[in-house]
Amino acid sequence: MKKYLGLLFLIVLMNGCDDGDVTVEAINFDDVTASSCGNILYKLKENQALFVKIPDSYDAFKNEITPVGTPDIILIGGEVEVRYRTYNGNVTRDNICPDIIQPIFPIAVAEWNAIAGFIEIATTPIYSAPNVTTGATKLVKYNHNIVFKPITFNKPVGQQRYDEFTFGDFTTDARPLDLAFLPENIALCPSSTTLYNVANSRIEAMFIQNLDPALLSTTNLNVPKSRLISSTTNKLSYRLFETALPLGTNADYFCAPTLPASPTITEEWLAENGVNNVSGIIEVTTTTNGPTSVKHTIRLKGVTFRKGTSTFYYGNDILWGELITAN
Repeated sequence: MKKYLGLLFLIVLMNGCDDGDVTVEAINFDDVTASSCGNILYKLKENQALFVKIPDSYDAFKNEITPVGTPDIILIGGEVEVRYRTYNGNVTRDNICPDIIQPIFPIAVAEWNAIAGFIEIATTPIYSAPNVTTGATKLVKYNHNIVFKPITFNKPVGQQRYDEFTFGDFTTDARPLDLAFLPENIALCPSSTTLYNVANSRIEAMFIQNLDPALLSTTNLNVPKSRLISSTTNKLSYRLFETALPLGTNADYFCAPTLPASPTITEEWLAENGVNNVSGIIEVTTTTNGPTSVKHTIRLKGVTFRKGTSTFYYGNDILWGELITAN
């Protein structure tokens, strides 16, 4: 009888110690690559799924670099969901994504639903390898590192809290920038203060405003002349358009007192201010080109372009234009 009473006491004691929390269980998706469908970001591993749902209105994974130590923060709750599920078989994308008819098998057998916490998203750039000739680098992707902290899950029995739970990385593609400019496409506005180069695709253009006229001087031939890029004089801009510039309108667009609103600009990048003998330099060498004209060879040296927090390096020494003018 004592043995049975002791066993009963042990059972009561164990039940009495259960305050609604359960033994901490580990969720580990560290070696799994994140995927997405619509506004759902998910990781799958055998019979387990971990997914995050953030409405499009949050623009959670925008291609903008966050300052170091200052990630974007989104509150969990309402339309912002974090869930962990286990299934009675291997789970696939078809079980997670809402754009397809859900399969009958496997079936979710348990779910943890996050009821409190924050999602921190730190975004950094991913660049191409430097061009072996020019040193140029292209911005090819953005990496979004996602961490929950702290996060509390409602489980089938009790709750579980993590002070910090790392979801991991999710990458998005940067908008491709061809930068396909030919030296012979260079042109000068009648004012002589704006130089522009339109790519053959006509959806991208690069131009210099408030050009220092000394750069196109016809004195001191064969001697390179240089000026620094700045936000006021020798301002260098790159524009990517939603649709192509209409044929025959280059001068109308770039030489107008105010640049037209059409076509719509998809992206605009501005060259960073130059540093003497280091970066952001416009160099022009003027040579004779027959009895009545001269050729201005225009090079851009050490130019970095910026859009918001994002940058890319155009190259150490880029031949940008060969402009012919009267002598």
